[in-house]
Amino acid sequence: MARGGKRDGAGRPAGAITQRTREVAERSLATGMSPLDVMLENMRHFQQVALDAEATLEGLTAEEFSDKVPSDATPEQQFKFLLAEVKKTAGLRQMAQDAARDAAPYVHAKLASVEHSGPNGSPIAISVLAEDANL
Repeated sequence: MARGGKRDGAGRPAGAITQRTREVAERSLATGMSPLDVMLENMRHFQQVALDAEATLEGLTAEEFSDKVPSDATPEQQFKFLLAEVKKTAGLRQMAQDAARDAAPYVHAKLASVEHSGPNGSPIAISVLAEDANL
């Protein structure tokens, strides 16, 4: 009597999704927003907010900047305030990057590794033609 080991046809077929997974996906799509839609929307939102924040910082004059900082602030405190604004903008960029990274596998297929070879798995033959007599 054979025990253990691989049995042909046993188990769930490769690539098949479970009933529960299918139900969750159908409920999600019935609401009109899939997780991918949410990730892409977040990516676009944070990207736009980051661009707006960068444009605001770029167009800020010294007078406008000094209006945002308390008048009794030392130069060090002013620098820390400006640095905090730049970090906030960078954080928004990072949020957009994170959302894009999460959504990427759903939008772009991963590249498979390809092993190049010649006919019938033999090494690739390389030949060089020298047409110039000065070579």
